[in-house]
Amino acid sequence: MTTNLAECINSVLKGCRALPITALVTATYHRLNSWFIHHRTEAENMIRAGHIYCEELSKVMNENNRKASCHVVRNFSRVSGVSEVEVPGTGGRRHNKVYTVRLMESWCDCGEFQSLRLPCSHAVATCASLNLDTAQFISPIYRLTNILKVYGVEFQPVPNEEYWPSYTGPTFIPNPVMRRNRKGRPKTKRIHNEMDESQSQPYKKCGLCRTPGHNRKNCPNTNIQLGESSRRM
Repeated sequence: MTTNLAECINSVLKGCRALPITALVTATYHRLNSWFIHHRTEAENMIRAGHIYCEELSKVMNENNRKASCHVVRNFSRVSGVSEVEVPGTGGRRHNKVYTVRLMESWCDCGEFQSLRLPCSHAVATCASLNLDTAQFISPIYRLTNILKVYGVEFQPVPNEEYWPSYTGPTFIPNPVMRRNRKGRPKTKRIHNEMDESQSQPYKKCGLCRTPGHNRKNCPNTNIQLGESSRRM
């Protein structure tokens, strides 16, 4: 939806994005391999230690439990888990906000319950009032066993080019017109949006006479000042 993902990839490949295509693909391949090994080893160690969920999820749930202690819950149905949660105003907000929670549908007015697939603070408060276990409403995608399945695929080393099978496909000839110009700064082809719009800046002034329209190098008053100073000498 935004350019955040592209910016993340740019920061990750910042050191090698100017390399040739084959070198860029090789660097990306080895980078992914190192990440998969790291996350796979981390998940295996946490499972051995008896953990069920990842550490990031535990932090989020602890924060939701802390917020839920200040909520007021009014239950409407224990069977469907429909409740009304009132959150006291904080900071400059004086009025309390009211959220509707439907536990059996994994739904809340705030939108966090259905988008992240884990109980928000309003759902946690509803579970506490109904004496229900919050863990049953956490999606199984957050379990370490499933995370281990994601990073369980092992990368294979790329064999040496001498052992590659002979290529029998078409021969591609590069177009010299599309070759990048080595002189000057390369032009970006990224599609610009409102993030790239800068505020209009006033005209720059000359460093000598402080007049807009020119700079110190082509200042018309430079020769005049030099002539006056030479006459004085």
